[in-house]
Amino acid sequence: MGGGSMRAGLIAAAVGAWIAVPLAGSASAGGGCHAGMTQGSGDHVEMVDACFTPSILQVDPGTEVTFTNEDPIVHNVSAYEWGQLEDMMKGDSFTATFTEEGIYPFACSYHPAMTGAVVVGDGDGPGSGATLTTGSADPQGPVAGAKIVRASPPVTAWATGGLVGLLVGSSLALIVRRRRSV
Repeated sequence: MGGGSMRAGLIAAAVGAWIAVPLAGSASAGGGCHAGMTQGSGDHVEMVDACFTPSILQVDPGTEVTFTNEDPIVHNVSAYEWGQLEDMMKGDSFTATFTEEGIYPFACSYHPAMTGAVVVGDGDGPGSGATLTTGSADPQGPVAGAKIVRASPPVTAWATGGLVGLLVGSSLALIVRRRRSV
């Protein structure tokens, strides 16, 4: 490889890195939430920045809780005898009704540090999920009783990938063109 070819290759690599680095997300060792525990009430848990928010949700018995993925990456709600093990893409949601008092822990099986719990009533009770009911539009779905609402595929991911490809290709073409004109 000649000196000019080596320089063109190094410039192409630098341009590619310059384009790719701002698009990369922050690194999370083991995945999951590194922001610490959050506590809340209501009937909704969001998956945002690889965290369940709130990570501890306090509800009354009989409350229907909806889990929604707001991240551009896949998550799920893994739990003992309840949950949503099927992939949840951005905009997907899962709903469960907690009828018995207890503590119902959950996690994302893709991101081991992404954990949380639903505390029903004062937290005393079976909390095993055995008395948990879930609603479903399709009882033959991947998790019996799970109600999954699918969002349309994110257009921004395709647009970003196309833009990156266009920029890298244009940069390489410009480098080759300059090299040939010298």
